[in-house]
Amino acid sequence: MSMLLRNLLLLVVECGAVLLLREPVPWIPVLLAVFVVGSGVLHGTDAEFTPRFAVALAAVGVAELAVRAWGLPDPRATAAGLGVAVLLVVQTALVVRYARRPRPRPRRRRA
Repeated sequence: MSMLLRNLLLLVVECGAVLLLREPVPWIPVLLAVFVVGSGVLHGTDAEFTPRFAVALAAVGVAELAVRAWGLPDPRATAAGLGVAVLLVVQTALVVRYARRPRPRPRRRRA
């Protein structure tokens, strides 16, 4: 999967979570689903636990702060919007970094 497709998939899931969280729905399953998709976006790369966890936490943060930024008509919305922008940059940088790395070649077994 290309890095652009990986990032777009995560953005679509985050936008869906924002739309769901604006309604009175249980927030735990929605944010858990965002976390699961975020941690799976780097599947097929050589990214280990830490970058997968960082992307997943950034995705949850984007969804949570975007709901706050969307729902508040006061100066706190500006801070939440700035937080969303920072997390999106971090998320995109991590996805691009690990999606562009070449896969390690499998070692040959000696007979």
